Amino acid sequence: MLDVNRLRVFRAVVASGSVQAAALNLGYTPSAISQHVSALQRETGLQLFEKSGRGISATPTGRALAAQSDEVMNNLARLDGVVDDLREGRTGTLAISCFASAGEQWIPLVARSLQRDFPDVQFTVDLNEQPSPTGPGRPDIDVRTEQPEDPPTRVNGYTRYELTEEPYWVVFSSDNPLAELNVVPMSALADHRWVMDNQDDDVCGRIVRGATRAAGFTPRYSAQTVDHHTSIAFAAAGIGVAVIPQLALGVLPADACSRPIADPAPRRRIVVFVRDNASANPAVARTLQLLRDITAPV
Repeated sequence: MLDVNRLRVFRAVVASGSVQAAALNLGYTPSAISQHVSALQRETGLQLFEKSGRGISATPTGRALAAQSDEVMNNLARLDGVVDDLREGRTGTLAISCFASAGEQWIPLVARSLQRDFPDVQFTVDLNEQPSPTGPGRPDIDVRTEQPEDPPTRVNGYTRYELTEEPYWVVFSSDNPLAELNVVPMSALADHRWVMDNQDDDVCGRIVRGATRAAGFTPRYSAQTVDHHTSIAFAAAGIGVAVIPQLALGVLPADACSRPIADPAPRRRIVVFVRDNASANPAVARTLQLLRDITAPV
């Protein structure tokens, strides 16, 4: 096993062209440089330098060793960076958990910016189906929704930040009379069949159910789907109206229309949880800032 420090000194002599220059660059004495080079030659059994005038120059063998050691030293430098990151609580990965529409609309924008600033960071993105992150492998960043009327959610080991409040819109087929309205009163949806894409006990389900209750009716469902995309497709086909968070609208099919809802206007609060022992990671701090920038009022 080669002594790494001796290899580093040897490379400095080859690069600088003399023992004296290497000593000046490394802050060593010329005698110490010569001792390191001699020890490396004994260690390898190779003649790495030969006399050249009043100094020395690398032999072809020495130049070959210097060239071949580039990758090794680069890897060692990266390993030093890993050690520093681990010491400071940083890692080369960034684990993000979020709801589906945030994962589709926001997280790619975040990842694109982060890749420029932290090109070696590897992203892991999961959908958060559970009410809170628990157990091993918890995400560094967790983007969630809350009912605005509810008290703030608390999660052990995380710091909570509010991002924005988002309105819900209604999606329907382009031939629906609702298309004549600029804003649709919630009560106007009482006589329509609905397409449901959430469970009554999840955040979106509770928000929509509370808004319809405030408008004095209970929706009549003609279909239940598994995601916003399918609900929008069903609404475009005239199966029923779909009440969707604005972020989930995306690009609507050509035969679909959407309008904001009023009286009442259901909204959801979007928050982000940052894992406390990952908050020193520059990539995590940058992610939080990017999410704030994306959700800031225009």
